[in-house]
Amino acid sequence: MKENVTENKLVWHIAGVGALGSLIAGSFQQQGLGVRLILKNEAQFASYQNSGLTILKDERVVTAHPQAVTLDDLGSQPIHYLLCCVKVYDITNLLIRLKNNLNAKSIILLIHNGLGVLNEIKKHLPQLRVISGVSTVGAYLEKAFTVRAFLNGKFYLGQGIGKFTPNETKTICAAFAAAALPYQWLDNIQPILWEKFAINCSINLLTALLGCKNGALLSHQKILKQLTSEAAQVLCAYGVNMSADDLFCKVIDVIEGTADNYSSMYKDVENNKQTEIYYLNERLMTLAHQKELVTPTHSELLNKFYRTFPKQTFGG
Repeated sequence: MKENVTENKLVWHIAGVGALGSLIAGSFQQQGLGVRLILKNEAQFASYQNSGLTILKDERVVTAHPQAVTLDDLGSQPIHYLLCCVKVYDITNLLIRLKNNLNAKSIILLIHNGLGVLNEIKKHLPQLRVISGVSTVGAYLEKAFTVRAFLNGKFYLGQGIGKFTPNETKTICAAFAAAALPYQWLDNIQPILWEKFAINCSINLLTALLGCKNGALLSHQKILKQLTSEAAQVLCAYGVNMSADDLFCKVIDVIEGTADNYSSMYKDVENNKQTEIYYLNERLMTLAHQKELVTPTHSELLNKFYRTFPKQTFGG
């Protein structure tokens, strides 16, 4: 039996119950904020109903059981606040599927990796307003609906598509503050989006090819220097001021800070799942080509990736 979907207060609809989606949903719920999960299908709904959410923070265990509904059972109910934590390649299709629930007044917050998805949304759903989010918060799923979180980073939030009133941004920031989730609202989020993009392009593909944890890349600093030099060149061509040395230092900092972690791309290929490479390294190559830049190291590794993992179809 599905949850009652009658709204009587501000409700955050949250799609994507991976590590970040579960962390945010559980944290919001714990502070009395209205939360409704949008689950993929009946199987996920049944599994969730039997478990709820569990968040492990340091030595604390937090449990929460927000209301939930499947995509099919959501109907045409209006969505005013949508937090989208699905994989970047699923975002546009999800929003298209929810187009009857969304309108020009809806606020959509995307927390994702890569670049290019905003262009897709503008093309297919030009009426929507989007806030872009970048996470440097450490979190991973121990099992379905159970997340271990290390709140040593931040959620960076800023305008993506359209304009937002001061009251709207205040409402969004107040939710993160109430839930004790570290955040920062940026008047210009583009540099952070590009920086995270370049870091992911420099780390994730290499870990997938080497089959290693992030920390093992410290033994491959020569190729990391080549990757970051090429990526920094692309960023500068698009007006993002970052030197090759600065990007290399940031990449090394991330590797050291996540040394025992496996990248999402490594985990995806290990589990025979689609990766986000189309919005990362492929996107970098497209951007470089548009500016007539040469990125031989990225090109070589990308080609090797498709030879090594032929099930990862080119172009998504």
